[in-house]
Amino acid sequence: MKKRIVLFLLLFAVAAGAYSPAHGKQAAAPKAATPAQPAASAVPAAPAKESAKEQKEVSQGAVIGPQADRFLRQMSDYLKASKQFSFHAEIAYDDLLPSGQKLQLGASHDVLVRRPDRAYAEFQGERGGKRFWYDGKSITLYDATHDVYATEEVPSTIDGMLDHIMKVYGFSPPLSDLIYSDPYAVLTQNVQYGFYAGVTQVDGERCHHLAFQEKKIDWQIWIEDGTQCVPRKVVITYKTLPGAPQFTAVLSRWDLVAPAPDGMFTANLSPGADRITFQASAAAEKKTKGGTQ
Repeated sequence: MKKRIVLFLLLFAVAAGAYSPAHGKQAAAPKAATPAQPAASAVPAAPAKESAKEQKEVSQGAVIGPQADRFLRQMSDYLKASKQFSFHAEIAYDDLLPSGQKLQLGASHDVLVRRPDRAYAEFQGERGGKRFWYDGKSITLYDATHDVYATEEVPSTIDGMLDHIMKVYGFSPPLSDLIYSDPYAVLTQNVQYGFYAGVTQVDGERCHHLAFQEKKIDWQIWIEDGTQCVPRKVVITYKTLPGAPQFTAVLSRWDLVAPAPDGMFTANLSPGADRITFQASAAAEKKTKGGTQ
């Protein structure tokens, strides 16, 4: 029975809402999270004057208001220039039950990146712990609760790896848009409009609050104001799903200088872990058999 478990569902289904906000290659998420988080001390300040102006500019045809665009580009450029970085995220998401009721669940998520070809992620939620390694040649996904893992060869860059697992398996790790080589391009791929919403405090850090809309989701991001131009909070609303479930991640412990040795990206499994196989998404299987998506 254990051999038949579909690992990628075990690994990331509990964080399906955790897929990054605007990646056009990602499937609709059945789960998400609410923004009311004790860890996120988001005390709103008076909105900047540019907010109303930007909303007017958007209504007149601009896709993204100039100030929102500037801060999002600054964040992207800052992450692009970082050869390695790590961060911690406290996550909350709505599990949409068959009855239509939303059940809020929580998790913690740690990410380590070394460009262009190394990544590690650890997810610890109310439904168990999961780990993900990428060493530039293959990915390994491990579900500690069921003590099973799967591994497969993938492209030799982080971008290629993320595109591959989305195309073939229909999922991507939580907050993965932030680790692409060009986060701005990925984040804005499907944006219909966006604007600068003002200045708030997130965990005591002064942040620029940006808001964006896409066809199926609305998303917001809070970017630290200062020399460390990193995202501090992300909220995604799945507006086409019943009850409009949400996903919230509060990001902290950013470190752009700590060593990231090769051993951190090598799978470390329990001695008795059982190997299983990946299962392709239904869309990928249909395409392989000659059908259309």
